[in-house]
Amino acid sequence: NAEYGDDALAKSVRLLIVDEVHLLHEDRGPVIESLIARTLRLVEQTQSMIRIIGLSATLPNYRDVGQFVLANPDTGIHYFDNSYRPVPLSQEFIGIKEKNPVKRKAAMNEVCFEKVSNRVRQGYQCMVFVHSRKDTYNTAKALIELAQEKELSNIFQCSEINSLAYNTALTEIGKSKNRELRDIFHKGFAIHHAGMLRPDRNMVERYFEKGFIQVLVCTATLAWGVNLPAHTVIIKGTELYNPEKGTFVDLGMLDVMQIFGRAGRPQYDTSGEALMITTHDKLHHYITLLNHQMPIESQFINRLSDHLNAEIVLGTVANIVDAVKWLSYTYLYIRMRANPQAYGIKYNDLEADFDLIQRRQELIISAARRLDKCQMIRFDEKSGNFFTTDLGRTASHFYIQHETVETFNENINSSMTDADIFNIVSLASEFENVMVRDDELDELSELENNDCFLDVKGGETNR
Repeated sequence: NAEYGDDALAKSVRLLIVDEVHLLHEDRGPVIESLIARTLRLVEQTQSMIRIIGLSATLPNYRDVGQFVLANPDTGIHYFDNSYRPVPLSQEFIGIKEKNPVKRKAAMNEVCFEKVSNRVRQGYQCMVFVHSRKDTYNTAKALIELAQEKELSNIFQCSEINSLAYNTALTEIGKSKNRELRDIFHKGFAIHHAGMLRPDRNMVERYFEKGFIQVLVCTATLAWGVNLPAHTVIIKGTELYNPEKGTFVDLGMLDVMQIFGRAGRPQYDTSGEALMITTHDKLHHYITLLNHQMPIESQFINRLSDHLNAEIVLGTVANIVDAVKWLSYTYLYIRMRANPQAYGIKYNDLEADFDLIQRRQELIISAARRLDKCQMIRFDEKSGNFFTTDLGRTASHFYIQHETVETFNENINSSMTDADIFNIVSLASEFENVMVRDDELDELSELENNDCFLDVKGGETNR
């Protein structure tokens, strides 16, 4: 946190626990990395005692992360393999050979239904993970239709259908504003995704725990954020849309392991079951990754300019020398030495400069020049000193990315209308993942025509 200064941290914090530390590999990783690096540097400078604990259920190169948090390699790193799992886990991978997208989707639904119906017959609950909010309802609906076709709808009905608790649940679900949830709950199905209202998600979690829901179709947010296990967990499909790349990408192995970790309920089951339904050509890829997991890499370079600005604003970095030293506390530094080619470093360069002082200096100078161009700092290249600006302080305080500041600098002028200002704000890089969905166009058009008193550039299709 840019406001969380050294004094406050040193005086108030004695233990820093970083849960899901493998998120170093994700887009949010640079924030975790910056926070830990700042803490490590603070401990060294002030000689205060702050203990750092990193936790993860899916961390292949745990020794690298242990080195990052300065854990004792002999006594400070603890690895728990599958023998420690309270419930043994079986894993199954199923490949669909069908090439036609429509037929392939239908085949996946058919296989998914076969697995789900078998487990529900045996008295187990199932979670089916899909990769879009829209697909949660579509999959639940497809499974319900298959149950009706095969005259198996009754096996999904709650066994406590006449109980007061179940009828209370029906009444509560009936008051939900989520039409899709109301439509399927009484059939033994439910959906869960981040687009639902928090009270609706809470209800679904509560009633799944009580056994009123036999099949819960959800997105990966449930695996990351909520401790809600089931006997059988199914991943249906492994392609998900990446808005930044504008294309479909494969589900990451860390997500797969996190989802599989939801299988098996320690207090109820003696075993757990995890299944993946994917295309036949991806089977080998996932089985290989499962047996030989790839190490997690640092994403810090992608957001280096913003975190350098935060350190300059805090006063912890005043020049190139400070900044180069600061980078030595990062996970980026650990991985650049362990896997230099992933960061564009030749092995010859690493041998000539094992501490990578030259490479770190190049990264800092490049980042500082970007910040100087955005007027977020003043960078004196002769002396190597950094000087903060009001714009840099504002950006750090409100977590505004330097790309957004650059956009504002290039487009804002004194003759702009209110509509122009709103349009420029919408160009902020923080909003680049916000997409207009087809099913939202009618509502957006109605809002533009009836409620919006400003001109919307590009109309309702302009995100």
